Amino acid sequence: MWGSGLPEDSRLGRVESGPKRNQWHNAADHQRNQWHYPGDPNVGGLHAPHEPEEDESSGTSSADDRDGTWGESDVGGLNQRMAMEDCEALRRNLTNLSRTRSQLSRTKSRQETGSLYQTLSRISGRPTESRKPIRRTATRGEESEVGDVEAGSDDKDEFELDTFMREGHFEKRVDGRSAKKVGVVYKSLTVKGIGSTASFVRTLPDAVLGTFGPDLYRIVSGFVPALRKKNSQMRTLINGFTGVVRDGEMMLVLGRPGSGCSTFLKAVSNNREGYAEVTGDVSYGGIPAAKQKKMYRGEVNYNPEDDVHFATLNVWKTLTFALMTKTKKHAKEEIPIIAEALMKIFGISHTKHTLVGDEYTRGVSGGERKRVSIAETLASKSTLVCWDNSTRGLDASTALDYAKSLRIMTDISNRTTLVTLYQAGEGIFDLMDKVLVIDEGRCVFQGPAKDAKQYFIDLGYYCPDRQTTPDFLTAVTDPTERRFRDGCEASTPKTPDDLERAFRASENYKKVLQDIESYEAHLNETDYVDAKEFEQAVQQGKSKRVPKKSSYTVSFPRQVWACTLREFWLIFGDTTTLYTKLFIIISNGLIVGSLFYGQPLNTEGAFSRGGSAFFSILFLGWLQLTELMKAVSGRAVVARHKDYAFYRPSAVSIARVVTDIPILFVQVVIFGVIMYFLTGLDVDVSKFWIYLLFVYVTTFCITALYRMFASLSPTIDDAVRFSGIALNLLVIYTGYVIPKTQLLSRTP
Repeated sequence: MWGSGLPEDSRLGRVESGPKRNQWHNAADHQRNQWHYPGDPNVGGLHAPHEPEEDESSGTSSADDRDGTWGESDVGGLNQRMAMEDCEALRRNLTNLSRTRSQLSRTKSRQETGSLYQTLSRISGRPTESRKPIRRTATRGEESEVGDVEAGSDDKDEFELDTFMREGHFEKRVDGRSAKKVGVVYKSLTVKGIGSTASFVRTLPDAVLGTFGPDLYRIVSGFVPALRKKNSQMRTLINGFTGVVRDGEMMLVLGRPGSGCSTFLKAVSNNREGYAEVTGDVSYGGIPAAKQKKMYRGEVNYNPEDDVHFATLNVWKTLTFALMTKTKKHAKEEIPIIAEALMKIFGISHTKHTLVGDEYTRGVSGGERKRVSIAETLASKSTLVCWDNSTRGLDASTALDYAKSLRIMTDISNRTTLVTLYQAGEGIFDLMDKVLVIDEGRCVFQGPAKDAKQYFIDLGYYCPDRQTTPDFLTAVTDPTERRFRDGCEASTPKTPDDLERAFRASENYKKVLQDIESYEAHLNETDYVDAKEFEQAVQQGKSKRVPKKSSYTVSFPRQVWACTLREFWLIFGDTTTLYTKLFIIISNGLIVGSLFYGQPLNTEGAFSRGGSAFFSILFLGWLQLTELMKAVSGRAVVARHKDYAFYRPSAVSIARVVTDIPILFVQVVIFGVIMYFLTGLDVDVSKFWIYLLFVYVTTFCITALYRMFASLSPTIDDAVRFSGIALNLLVIYTGYVIPKTQLLSRTP
């Protein structure tokens, strides 16, 4: 790049104030380089020669004059204005080159999902070739056409998110606008939690004693509130928050880790189960929080920071399952269309058939897994979404594209969006309508995003020239990072309480109260027409068999069917575990069966035959202990899907039982055939089927016992301990006891 000049560029001009040739680049070297590279005339010097051309400031310049003179002050003066223009031209070239390479890296995923645009064109009734790629670049509806950087690329490779949203795939639209739009108003919102206590590393004696003491008491008291301790110390997590976020607005929540950003988002999204006390009034377009929790739980969602999924499901099946539970039967043909669109929006089309994975299962990367979480949340088709640090693991460019996608969805669908980010760039900040700054549970600023920076500067804080606005707002709450303007060190509020009092005494807080009054007055004047239209649209989006007061979209049988299908996907997605279990069943059947081979047919073999029958029951029940890990690790996913109103948790329990019917039958038949005939049991068809029936039913019951302990225990450690104790108790009290005569040695 730096070894050749720009072709036909005559803007570099030398000022004839010195010798015409650099003393370090002589003619001999020039001729020698030309001799070594006869085919390349531009290798004669450090830079490409230019044809002599008259310069506007210094007359004429020859090619020899320009050899080695790029920015070298020792050969003469340099026109500063022309040099700056050269620098800007190089910057543009490098930017275009970077964009081209980025587009080339995505060519494969574009080819995979290229057929999506023809499908969308057939739905909308417009040809694909007539569309032009449109991207939102402003926060107030400004649109600009952005051409494809990649040379020779087709316009249909650019996904038109705004057009896709206007076609009504995510919500019902009436007269070109969304029928589901509600804002959120919160007044004096205060959340308290139980203070954490010190934790210590547990030793073996602690685990043994805790099994029958503190651990058992903790589990039982979780179901019997009367047994809980009353002297727990509570701590205020957020204190008296008041504000409003209208439909079609985006709010950015800023604060240091641990300041209460996640708590605020959970409280606003009506996700309050993990807190000791929540006070204040929260309403959604005039709908009380209690009614929203009961009837419209899936319309207000919280996207957590951690990405927890079923590791053995691929990306396509993860998104398809989410859409199956949020799309009524008559619109199921849109499921693959929306799934393809979600993958296209976040650039994960190339991971369509790749496992999602986790810490122990190889799958997609961390950034791609985060995008799967975002796409799954959008598949819930909710109206108000709270995103908790949803750009973690994403690079700056992808994070900005994600924020622009949220901006488009918010504007077109009139959604209400709240986002908390720990490292937000200036481009993301410019997309926001409002900003909320939290310091140790105290609201230190809330209002329009454009007024936040000036507010803190007026308080006495100093913002460096190259510091982004989000970093400056977050640094205000950090005693080690914030800086003050000269002469304002003493008068500027510093503690969270002082900052909260300063904000509540400012004009910005009065504007917040006026905004609330204006929004509530609008709701009263319109007779809550938006809320009524929202409720009607939600009811129309449900299946016919779903009760009106239910928060779910599809009927319970369809929930069970979707969960059953997912259970089979999970089983056959983890073929290693499936083949390992099959190998253990066959090998143990042959080994143990050979131990009982050739038993006597008289009464001497009665006890050993009972042992072979008892082992047949015990072995498969012991092998099903692996269900503990699956049940405990999947609870977080099931709980999140319940909050999204995908399905009832009971649907998962029934689906697992339905899945066990064929899976356990295959296991019992393989193991039973080997054990029954190898141990020499009576070859009678009725006795054989009774043997299989008892082994099959007993394995079912033991599997259900394990899942019960998995649902009751808070951790996998507790589940394993209690399940192991229960299995040993069953073995002891089954009735198979070695007789005393066989324990004592024979005496002469």
